[in-house]
Amino acid sequence: MRCSSCEPLLDRYLEGTLTPRQMIDTAAHIGSCAACARLIEEVKVVDALLFTTDTPELPNNFTFAVMAETRSLPAPKPLQHRVWSFVTLYLTAAWIAALALFVTSGASLTKIGAAIAAGFGGLAQSFSGGASGIAQGAPALATFSVGVLAVDLALAAIAATVYFLIRPRLAAHLASVSEAQ
Repeated sequence: MRCSSCEPLLDRYLEGTLTPRQMIDTAAHIGSCAACARLIEEVKVVDALLFTTDTPELPNNFTFAVMAETRSLPAPKPLQHRVWSFVTLYLTAAWIAALALFVTSGASLTKIGAAIAAGFGGLAQSFSGGASGIAQGAPALATFSVGVLAVDLALAAIAATVYFLIRPRLAAHLASVSEAQ
């Protein structure tokens, strides 16, 4: 018998719930293996500690003293979030939502990419002196920008509602539930 197959049986060996053949094999292994013999002695000590049911004597005012000590501690401060974490989360969610809108609308990514490229190309051409570039790419870029802006505003409204209305109410509700328990 190996140590890896003996170790899971040690508790049942001490309880005497193994089959007679397993008891003989386990006893033989414990007799020949110093590591498993030390382990079974540790298990015996742990079992003995578990069966001692000494309850400590507490002073009469124990609960009062603990509660008084708890009240003297400073109130925990709420976790402060950095603004950049909200902005990053917001922008990531806005662009994922915009991408999901484009994918579900059936528009191909090549058409969307071409419209964006035409829009930026038109802007670049307008800065270099030609105004006809804006006329070609501006409607596609404007449509894309308005769509992303609408998604951004919707997500901002949802985030503000959750943060300023729902979160404080949920915190108050959880505090009242924990006090009731």
